Amino acid sequence: MPFNLRFADQLRYLPQQSGITIPVILSVGDRAVECFAKIDTGAEYCLFQRAYADRLGLSVETGHRMALSTLTGQLIVWGHEVTLQTCHLSYNTIVYFAEDYGIGRNLLGRREWLQQVRLAIIDHDEEIYISSYDDQS
Repeated sequence: MPFNLRFADQLRYLPQQSGITIPVILSVGDRAVECFAKIDTGAEYCLFQRAYADRLGLSVETGHRMALSTLTGQLIVWGHEVTLQTCHLSYNTIVYFAEDYGIGRNLLGRREWLQQVRLAIIDHDEEIYISSYDDQS
């Protein structure tokens, strides 16, 4: 039986980058930073490089401290409320910033991002289709 799916936005991603990487804007107050993040359905949380917290004027260690388990051990991260924008979607949420500066990637994880969207990926065509989870169009 066929299914009809409708999405508010379509985005092509670059096949030469590893993973599915899309543009993101993080903002706090009047400060905003643009970056790229990988869609990671295996990541529990949204994780960003510490340098972006610095650029947003956040004092990282004043956030909610958490230790994440990774393949190589534990990673200490700090949660802060930001406005997260991907494609046309923008909402206030908690993201985590790495304690160390050596983390070289940003991840869009299940909590606070993937659970907020409806998402389809056509990897062969390097396309994603995305809508807010509540969008009934």
